Amino acid sequence: MSSTTTATLNTKPLKVGFVGLSASGWASQVLGPALLDPEVQEHFKLVAVSTTKAESATASAQKYSELLKHEIKAYHGDASQIASDPDVDFVAVAVRAQSHKDIVKKVIEAGKPFFVEWPAGRNVEETREIAALAREKGVKSFVGLQGRQSNITQKVRKIIDSGKFGKLHSVTANFLVPRELGAWGPIVKSSLDFIVDKNNGVTLLSTGVGHFLDNFVQTVGEFASVQASGTTLYRDTTVVDDATLEPIAGRPTLHNTFPDHFTITGILKGSGAWVTIVIRQGHKSTPGRRQLLWEIEGEEGSLKIEDGRVCGAIIGARDPEDVYINGEKVVWDKENDGVSKFDNPVPFVKSSWLEFAKGKENGGYYVDIEEALKHRELLDAIERSFNDNGKWIDL
Repeated sequence: MSSTTTATLNTKPLKVGFVGLSASGWASQVLGPALLDPEVQEHFKLVAVSTTKAESATASAQKYSELLKHEIKAYHGDASQIASDPDVDFVAVAVRAQSHKDIVKKVIEAGKPFFVEWPAGRNVEETREIAALAREKGVKSFVGLQGRQSNITQKVRKIIDSGKFGKLHSVTANFLVPRELGAWGPIVKSSLDFIVDKNNGVTLLSTGVGHFLDNFVQTVGEFASVQASGTTLYRDTTVVDDATLEPIAGRPTLHNTFPDHFTITGILKGSGAWVTIVIRQGHKSTPGRRQLLWEIEGEEGSLKIEDGRVCGAIIGARDPEDVYINGEKVVWDKENDGVSKFDNPVPFVKSSWLEFAKGKENGGYYVDIEEALKHRELLDAIERSFNDNGKWIDL
């Protein structure tokens, strides 16, 4: 980042151009509302949007012009237009993973700092290419692994770091991606049908589990080595209506190309703790079915995180429901803990933007493209183990 842009970050809002901010969808439901927050607006000012079509760009620009009470420029088509706009200081990119690399490269070539949604490319090679170019051009970056802002996991990490449990010996997790989410299988929402093909870069491992594993590593430490094996129980996937989850007549059955049930085992650096993570995907959220169970065992005590709510394992969407220390439930106290638990994705994203505004040099706690690459390398090691009959991979 140039000295001019750095000064802008510290003294007045960065002017943001947003690629992929349509009038509907994930970006409009979560990323847009975070940018509208008054605290975030002290550091970032949305000035332009870019989508694939003129109609959606115009609709988005009109929507945010009305909400923000200032004109928003509308671009469509080639992202070079918004990236090269002299009135844009910073570019956010929230599009399908298969377009991440091409768009972000244009932003970096224009010398602009950027945000890109996770998984920052279709695979580790694309993430590596983005990171290398950002490093070469010296631009700052920010990647959408907003789960790091979880108040629960940050508190748990502090407890572990305090030495309360002594040396860590084992960490186990049981993680469910339920059928009601409408992702991968045995049903998939029409708007998400592209994710069933692993070549599009949005697999159960890279996204659902990838988000969780970032929280996991930040809480208990990095892996020294990993091994993984699994199977596909739901080989056929029915395309369903986004709202009703009912099958859409005439839509062909899709075929899953990635395991939907697998186990990750590993050894942590430093502590040498043994890790077992079981991933289940596609089960109905029937009464009593556990969505998340995460147990951390130390020489002197233990901690357990549980969530029975639908999609409760998706920590970047809301803070986990219950925490137990040595069998006793921890009561979250806003007065003592300083903040409320997050109950939807918007405050996670808001907190990420505010941490980026601080900058790494001032202790900002967010994921940049270098850290994103390191995380992709972990996920790549897990996938390589899948593909090599569960071979142990050193990291």
